[in-house]
Amino acid sequence: MTVRRRTPLALAALAVATLGLPAHAVLPGDPLTGDLLTGNPAPPIAASVVIEPVALQGEDPAAVEDLAARVNAALATGTAHTIGAAVDVDGLGVVVRRDAAHALPPASTQKSFTAVAALLALPTGFRYTTEVAARAKPAAGILPGSIWLVAGGDPYLTRSGLRALAHSVRAAGVTYVAADLLLDDSRYDARRHADGWKSSFVPDESGPLSAMSVDQNQWRHDSFFLSDPAQPAAQLFRDYLKAEGVTVHGVIKRMRRPADAQPIASRQSGPLQAVLRRTLKDSNNFAAELVLKEIGKVVSGNPSSAGGHAAVREVLADRGVAAGTGSDGSGLSAYDRQTATAQLALLQAVDASPSAADFRSALPVACGDGTLEKRMCNTAAAGRLFAKTGTLPGVRALAGYTTTVSGRSVWFSFQLTGISDGLKARNALDAAAVVLASATE
Repeated sequence: MTVRRRTPLALAALAVATLGLPAHAVLPGDPLTGDLLTGNPAPPIAASVVIEPVALQGEDPAAVEDLAARVNAALATGTAHTIGAAVDVDGLGVVVRRDAAHALPPASTQKSFTAVAALLALPTGFRYTTEVAARAKPAAGILPGSIWLVAGGDPYLTRSGLRALAHSVRAAGVTYVAADLLLDDSRYDARRHADGWKSSFVPDESGPLSAMSVDQNQWRHDSFFLSDPAQPAAQLFRDYLKAEGVTVHGVIKRMRRPADAQPIASRQSGPLQAVLRRTLKDSNNFAAELVLKEIGKVVSGNPSSAGGHAAVREVLADRGVAAGTGSDGSGLSAYDRQTATAQLALLQAVDASPSAADFRSALPVACGDGTLEKRMCNTAAAGRLFAKTGTLPGVRALAGYTTTVSGRSVWFSFQLTGISDGLKARNALDAAAVVLASATE
């Protein structure tokens, strides 16, 4: 192929010309600000166009320059005020660094940080477990004392799963509970949302957060439920017990399970890998938030959003990843910030870990499944690109892996903020990704 050599200065000039901006332009502030998402002030986003010079290396420096120019040109069509981008290609080395150290809203690519930390920090074989426990054993069907419904934080527990748990209680020989049904949802804190969330995000983008969740806490939307979804879940469980032939004599109360209460029935989630696969492919905000709280509980004993975020930063720092600031695990918060450099470091760190295959298989596949199911079809990226998408007002992002036509591994992160046209921004991300997948260098 014929390769036209471009210097780093020429690359910058190309991007500036494509954007229609004067050299060294400083653009107006990004419209994704705190008042847009939450009504509260958020860290400002300074806009700029900066393409860092790339130290040409690898087998073909001219090919690096040409590939970088094509990626930058594709991203420049996305109507963004600020573009963060980082691309590394096996054998070619660093290909793109464009505002790569600029901390920008990650949108749902934040979920990748949460998922990787979960794979690295949670115990091997981890599953969420919802239990029914009691201090006594049933005799002739009668269970003296109370039973505890112990929430395990399972983000994908369904009403049918809760009904199956009630069936297991009956199968354990219980037909009558002489005292109360006691709810223990103390596994996580009692906050129903994360800092930096717009008030409508619960329930529009996520059910109210709780260790006791059923159908992702989307089965009711009244104010009582949104403030305390666990109590209605306990009532639902009592109804299921009755339907299974188990009568509870007393009332529903909150009380922590005592140390001497032993399980009489339990319901487990799928393995962590399956939970994360569903969470990332569907970009499930609610599940990502409960995973975050579990990380906080396991790593530091702080099962809150803030505790989880601190734990994620700690776990990833041990792998050389400088995770950014924020307050949630899903990317909804107006306070979340990540750099393209950190996104790339995350991808490469998990690639070097035993969790590489689990993480990559959890990502949406271009023209295959998840949030990329209908994107990049009939292109070189179809079936060969694995990436997490990100979408918020004013923000589009894409970060993941692909391989070139010539078989080189590619790690990439693209962040567009201050966009004026969401469809054009999404198409620009896809076009840049297809450039990488189509590369013959």
